[in-house]
Amino acid sequence: MVYPGSPTGPDEPDPGPVPPPPPPSGQPLPYPDAADAEPAIVPRKRRGLLAGGIAAAVLLVVPGAVFAWQALDGGGTQPHDVLPSDAIGYVRLDLDPSAGQKIEAFRFLRNFPLFTEATGITDEDADLRERFVDELAASTGCDIDFARDVEPWAGERIGAAMTPPAGDADAPGYVVALQASDEDAATAAIDRILGCGGDGAETEGLGRAYVDGYLLVTDTQENADAYAGAAADSSLADNAEFTEAMDLLGEQGIASAWISGGAMFDLFDASAGSFGAGAGDEGMPSLDDLRDVVDQTYRSVALSLRFDDRYAELAGVVSGSSYRALAGGGVDASVPDDTTLFIGQHDAGQYLRDTWDTSLEAIPDGAEMMAELEAQTGIVLPDDLATLLGDDLVVAADASNLDLDDADGLFGVEIGARVVTDPDAFADLWDRVEGLAADAGAPLDELPLRTTDDGYVLATSDDYADVLLDGGGLGDTDAYRTAVAGADDADSVLFLNADAVTEQLLAAGGDSLGDAERESIEALQALGLALHLEDGHLELSLRVTTG
Repeated sequence: MVYPGSPTGPDEPDPGPVPPPPPPSGQPLPYPDAADAEPAIVPRKRRGLLAGGIAAAVLLVVPGAVFAWQALDGGGTQPHDVLPSDAIGYVRLDLDPSAGQKIEAFRFLRNFPLFTEATGITDEDADLRERFVDELAASTGCDIDFARDVEPWAGERIGAAMTPPAGDADAPGYVVALQASDEDAATAAIDRILGCGGDGAETEGLGRAYVDGYLLVTDTQENADAYAGAAADSSLADNAEFTEAMDLLGEQGIASAWISGGAMFDLFDASAGSFGAGAGDEGMPSLDDLRDVVDQTYRSVALSLRFDDRYAELAGVVSGSSYRALAGGGVDASVPDDTTLFIGQHDAGQYLRDTWDTSLEAIPDGAEMMAELEAQTGIVLPDDLATLLGDDLVVAADASNLDLDDADGLFGVEIGARVVTDPDAFADLWDRVEGLAADAGAPLDELPLRTTDDGYVLATSDDYADVLLDGGGLGDTDAYRTAVAGADDADSVLFLNADAVTEQLLAAGGDSLGDAERESIEALQALGLALHLEDGHLELSLRVTTG
């Protein structure tokens, strides 16, 4: 499936100046080769310290629960300015969210009493870091005080990078960048937190380096110095793949992440013998073939979590040479307003044709298997499957009469598909399908299929086939347009109206649900997933909305 979701909406803040243009279309974006990383970094194989360093970041970051990423060109030094350019993955959070995002997040989350009950947060001005530190001290006996040990030095930003292994290491490295106004105070606080309940051995091997207002924390002092030197020469801000992905993503919201699919593939290709075992053998794709698939489909992935007072949204951009913009039109959501589940795909048949060869490359003996299937069935691939999916594909379900005790009747759910396609090509295909079914002893005479002037409708009953033929206004409802980002231009959509589902959850829960649980379930309105294909990348948006 394919879904749109503009990285930025009309009311969202401008992400700032556009970074330098990417390389010409069709050329892979450069990311530093792990073997060429300078200076050389030789991590020790001390998994406990790796876990400890990440724990330090989590202990200081997770308490915020609500964060914001300023635009890439935001004021002051950013974490990506002090982390090395050969990073293969990156996460950036802001411990003091912008006023807009903080308020929107609070307004959304307060619809769910379980959130307030679990966190004790009742207004958007609450300092979640202080609450976490206080609870940590109370539950562990740790001698840590927010006002004394954290607040004096803690900045707003934190970033963490995964780096390629170097030397004889068989695992990737890591480095955490904490914005800190006082290096000594920050180091002491981290040591105290990680040492709580232990003898201090967890922290004695950690390396630190202070760079441009950030404390870099990693597994050894040697590596900390090396990472600091590498970032001074060329930081992640100089990585063209990273900057292009973040620019496409737009508004960074509360939390963001990026990963280089190509660099990650190279990492496992080089370090995991089991991954490459058998690759290139008869019937198996070669490593070069698999690397091509990654470049075509997952070369780079960027994600952002952001809020509106009506929804929480996970937005993303996936880059790859196989992505091509489809002809205009968007998904046709003309189904009844009360439809429970809706799936729509614009130009599904053409998308299948465009991606067919790439898909086969990832399947062992894929081309041979398809050729054998064609010979045995007379089905021509991908053309016949493209005819079945058509130019506009709509799948809808009505669960208004949902009955969990009626397993024989599909639990009372009506399901159907409406497809705009070449009617003559479909008629020819259906004749062949009916012949195959009859030969297999499963005739399709009773199937509720309706052919139309521009395609066909197939449903669980004649009545629901009529409903789909009559159409409706789901696409114009507030619930749909709030949940589905860029609804008018979406290439693929999944929409779930939560009403019927929540009613069943509440009924099944009976008296076991408390007031906060019931109110939190009732607050859910819809879930929407939207994809939008562009040349060279795919934009996605997943939203959960409240009514």
